[in-house]
Amino acid sequence: MKIKKVAFWDNLREWRFEPIYFSNLSLLIGVSGVGKTQILKGILSLQQIANGGSLNGLGWDITFATLNNVEYRWQGEFETKENLPFILNDDGETNEFRIVSETLFREENAVVQRTPNEIIFKGKTTPKLSPFQSVVEILNQEEDISPVHQAFNKITSNNSSSIDYYEINYTMISRIQESDVLLDDIKESDLPIQLKLALICRIFSDIFNKIKGIFIQVFPQVEDIKIEPVQDEESSFISFPIQIKEKGVNNWIFQNNISSGMLKTLIHISELYLSPEGTVILIDEFENSLGINCIDVVTDLIVENRNIQFILTSHHPYIINNIGMEHWKIVTRKGGIVTVIDAKDLNLGKSRHQAFMQLINLEEYSEGIKVE
Repeated sequence: MKIKKVAFWDNLREWRFEPIYFSNLSLLIGVSGVGKTQILKGILSLQQIANGGSLNGLGWDITFATLNNVEYRWQGEFETKENLPFILNDDGETNEFRIVSETLFREENAVVQRTPNEIIFKGKTTPKLSPFQSVVEILNQEEDISPVHQAFNKITSNNSSSIDYYEINYTMISRIQESDVLLDDIKESDLPIQLKLALICRIFSDIFNKIKGIFIQVFPQVEDIKIEPVQDEESSFISFPIQIKEKGVNNWIFQNNISSGMLKTLIHISELYLSPEGTVILIDEFENSLGINCIDVVTDLIVENRNIQFILTSHHPYIINNIGMEHWKIVTRKGGIVTVIDAKDLNLGKSRHQAFMQLINLEEYSEGIKVE
C-alpha cells in the first residue's frame, strides 16, 4: 500500500492530528515531544483496528492506494469511555468499545456505510455484526474489502534496538528447502526479516551476497557473514543467530556479541531487499543505534527504493541534512493539536545545507510545542 493522507484523533487523551500528506519517503522532524512518534503509533493503531482491534476514543480518516493503484478512503470512530479500571472484566477479557461510525470508499464509491444501528454494504443492510470490530476485519473476505485488509498487513515497524534469535521447527525448514520456493514466496511470507534472511542465505545465495556486500561497504573490517542453524538438544527447534567474521580475528563473532548498530544496519538493508512491494516501513528515531558510517548507505538505499514507502522520524541534524528537503515534514504541536508542514511550503534555500540552516532557525522547528 501507499499511504497518501491520514488524520486521526484520540478523544480520550484530547490529541488531534491534522491531515498529514505522505510521499514514498517522508521524514518527520521536530523537537522531542512534538508528536512524531505518536504519528507512527497512530498508523500502527489503524493496522490494529483493521485486524479487529477495539480502541477507546480513537477516530481516523486515511486515504491510501493498493499495490494495484486502487484508491481507498477509510473513516471511522470508536466510542469514548473515561475512568476505566486497568483490570480485566469478569470474562478475563479487556474492555471493548463500540464503533459509532465507519465508512469505506473505493475510488470515491461507498462500499460500506456504518452507523451505531446498522451496516450498509454495497447498498444492502447486513445481518447484525460485531459492533466492536471494523468492517475491514469482519468482511475481509469480500472482494472490495480484502485488498484493504491485505494492505494494512503490509505495514511494519522496526523500532527495536534488540534482534531476536528466532526459533522455528526443523521439519518446517526442511520442507521449505526441499520445495520449489520462489523469492517472492519468501518476501510475501509473514516471517520476521531475520528468518527471511536465514532462508535467503540457504536458498538464494546471490541475493544474500548482495546484502552482505552492502553491509561490508559500511563495515570494511568485516570479511564475511553467515547464518547457520543451531539446534536445541532438548527440542526439535533451531535458532538462527547471525555471525560475522572480522579481518584478523580467527573466530566467528556470534550475534550476542555483535554491536546493536551493526545488527540494525543489517536488518535495515535486508528489509530493502526482502520486504514485498507495497510494504510501508515505519522507523522511529532513525539514528538510534546507527553509527555515522551506517547512516549514509542505509539512507541512500531508502531514497532509491521506489516500491516501498518509508515514514521515518528524526531530530538528528546529520539525518535531516542528508535526506532531501523535499522529504521533510515539520511537526508542530499547540496543546493537543498536532500539525505537519511540508518544508517546500516554507520557501527554504535551494541547497540542502542552506535549507537545513534555515530550518533550524525557523520558529516552527525550534519552538515546535506551543502552550495555549
